[in-house]
Order: sequence, then C-alpha cells, then structure tokens
Amino acid sequence: MYKFFVLLFIYILFINLPNAKGENKEDKLSGFVECDGNFPNKITHFTFNPNPVKKNETTKFEIGGVSKVAFDRGSHLGIILFYEGFLVKYHAQDFCEQWVEPSGEPCPVGPGEFHFKGSKYFIQTKEDPEDVTLTGYVRLFIASYEGHIRSCIEGNVTVSYL
Repeated sequence: MYKFFVLLFIYILFINLPNAKGENKEDKLSGFVECDGNFPNKITHFTFNPNPVKKNETTKFEIGGVSKVAFDRGSHLGIILFYEGFLVKYHAQDFCEQWVEPSGEPCPVGPGEFHFKGSKYFIQTKEDPEDVTLTGYVRLFIASYEGHIRSCIEGNVTVSYL
C-alpha cells in the first residue's frame, strides 16, 4: 500500500501537475482569447507568421475551429484594430472568397470542423511610422451576411515598421 501512495505522489507531482498548470500546452490561438459573449462557432486555431507582423512582407494566416452554424456565402471576416484605446482601423473581407475558396473548400461551410489558410501583404505607407515596433489590440470576428457574429477572438498583435 505504501508503494501505491509513493507512486501516486510522484505521478501527481511530476507528471500531472505541470499539465494541470498548462505549462506543456501549445498556444493554438497565438495569444488570442475568445471574446466575451456566446458565439455558436468556436475558433480554436489562429496563427500568423511572421509574428510580429512586418510591413512590406507577406504574412501567412491559419484559422480553424468547430462550427455549429454554417458559414454562408456572404459571410465576412472583420478585423478591428485599437491602439492606445483608440480605433485606428477596421477591415472587412468576404470570408468565402478570401479564406474558404482559396483553401480549396466550397461555400457554404457546413457545421463541423473547419481550417482555412490565407495571406496578406502589408504595405508600409507614407502615413505609417518608421523604424518602430508597435503593439495594438485586435478583435477578429466572422459574421453572417445579416450581421450575426458567429465567431470572435481578440488579442494583441505586434507590427514592425521599416
């Protein structure tokens, strides 16, 4: 009986405890978290490379998750960027045309697992700052053509300017 308790103690201390703390968990959302609210489709995977984003380079994105409600044609992906508490940019794109179809899938995307890839070239404009790295707060969502938000994640994004 004594050996059982010793083995149980060793298991809890060295094997199970680090996993419970999340020390061995991979960050599949690149530091993002789900937005407050109740959304039918969950984004469980979001990555971008390079990280931090670099101006005048192409950034590759991946987004995936599990949907309970279909992503219909006309759905859009919206990105809202805040810097120091101020809204500085809003960008929307057709989710089917820019993400689903380039990944080789048809729209609508039925309920179930999804995984799509995309890329964007971020050009540095004359209005952009120079030789600085800035971190802003991004809210990324996928909404139906009627405006119902199906998924939402948010987190910090760092951008390097030339």
